[in-house]
Amino acid sequence: MNFRTLIHVVATITLTCSAVAAYAQTGPVLMTINGGKIYTSQVNEMVSMAVANGAKDTPELRQSLLNDLAIREVITQDIKKTGLLNKDNNALKLKLAQQNTMLDLWYGEYFKTHPVTEADVKAEYERQLTSSKEPQNSKQYEVAQIMVASEAEANEIIKQIKGGAKFEVLAKEKSLEKVSGAQGGVVGWVFPSQLTPPINDIIVNLGKGNISQSPIKTNNGWHVIRLDDVRPFVMPPFDQVKNNIAQELVQQRRQQAINTLLKDAKVIKGG
Repeated sequence: MNFRTLIHVVATITLTCSAVAAYAQTGPVLMTINGGKIYTSQVNEMVSMAVANGAKDTPELRQSLLNDLAIREVITQDIKKTGLLNKDNNALKLKLAQQNTMLDLWYGEYFKTHPVTEADVKAEYERQLTSSKEPQNSKQYEVAQIMVASEAEANEIIKQIKGGAKFEVLAKEKSLEKVSGAQGGVVGWVFPSQLTPPINDIIVNLGKGNISQSPIKTNNGWHVIRLDDVRPFVMPPFDQVKNNIAQELVQQRRQQAINTLLKDAKVIKGG
């Protein structure tokens, strides 16, 4: 088993002291590690799963899965020995990992009946192509921002920038929007329709290289906006963007599935 495979196994192992016990433990014992037994039935279960995913039942596959189980066993034993699950937030991390696995299983089942087909992707591409020809979508704007909690703080930032302070440095130090802030305020290339009002209206009238002359208020806070560049938007060929569009549709379907559950759920705040 190579190093990359070992890292993958360790990264995806179910961190629970009874992890190996989750497999059916019947039939002949294939290996004993520090008293812990690995059974033929455990390998058979994993082979069945691998075959269901397109693998072939070969001696090499069985040996690889046995090696996998051996690693899981020794790590599980060490977890018991060191009390790892009782340290820091590890128990919570385990719980969240189990919940994430359940979510993946649920989404997998959902997409069996709600698949994103090539026809869906092509239809979305055509919709975006038509939309790109509309005036409001004919240009993209490269935008940077600094978001703070108060108008006074935003005014002070504008004053500092006019005085020679670097926009990028202030964004990293002060912006409450951590994703763009970590990148010196850079939001990237966007359509005005992707920006929160009233930023979407202001940006189209802001000269290239300029910052907003006064703070811009949104529901999230107070913004100082800089327009870095403007370019005409030309929709790329289908083959270049089909994977991105498919991912967008998957995210949309996921949100639709969640919305359906929430709509039918009886939610009571408090006890």
